[in-house]
Parts: sequence; C-alpha cells; structure tokens
Amino acid sequence: MLNLSRNHITGHIPENISRLHQLSSLDLSSNMFFGVIPRSMSSLSALGYLNLSYNNFSGVIPFIGQMTTFNASVFEGNPGLCGAPLDTKCQGEGLDGGQKNVVDEKGNGYLDEWFYLSVGLGFAVGVLLPFFICTFSKSCYEVYFGFVNKIVG
Repeated sequence: MLNLSRNHITGHIPENISRLHQLSSLDLSSNMFFGVIPRSMSSLSALGYLNLSYNNFSGVIPFIGQMTTFNASVFEGNPGLCGAPLDTKCQGEGLDGGQKNVVDEKGNGYLDEWFYLSVGLGFAVGVLLPFFICTFSKSCYEVYFGFVNKIVG
C-alpha cells in the first residue's frame, strides 16, 4: 500500500511503476502530479484501490487491463484528462468511445473484433466440428454419446 496524498508532490508517475507487482492500494490524490498516466499501470493486477484525483494529469486515460475496474471518481479534478471512464471525450475520439482499437501494454495493436472472431472459431472447431462428425459416423456416434451417457449417468 502506498499513500502519498496531500503532500504537494510535483512530477510525473514513472513508467516503471508496473514493477510494483504486489501494490494493492495507491493514493496520489491532492498533489501536483502532471503529465500522462502511464499505460504500464494497467498491468498492476493486484491494484484494488486507486486515487489519482485532484492533480494536473493530462491526456488519455489508459483504460485497459486493471484500469477498467476504476470509475470516474478516481480521476476527477484533473481537467486535462479525457476518455473512459470520464464523460470528457478525447479529441478525434469516434462514436465507439475510443475502445474499438485497443492497444496492449507492449504497444501491439489488436482489434476487439479479432478476439471475438477467434473465440467463435475456437468454439466451432472444438465443439461443433466433432459433434457433426460424430453424427454422420455411427461408430463415432456410439463412442461419443456412450461417453456422454457415462458422465451424465
């Protein structure tokens, strides 16, 4: 746990804050921090409490990973911040809220659509394909549904 609130600290949050793997609570509120919120903070999986309110942070909130678990109150009082979960949209942000093209912490871009496509294909290949093969082959049908009957029964 790290609470540095109300200390008039200036500066920025270092990018290597992600090395604090076991950090469960971080309160930097009511200081004079500035700059962008590091994308690496989204990899702090143990972080259950965060308060960055009333500083001078600016730019887009890295609303990915662990950062998606926090609401707008965590970021209030930073007039330069924009993006989810705040109501303030970033310049050039489309109707999808800027969430369509997500970038992971290593900077590799991927689209949400590819994720859902791969889940659908994985289901089809892993479940539906064997089911259809077994329905057309009597020996496969007997083995497969015999196994299912043993498990269910």
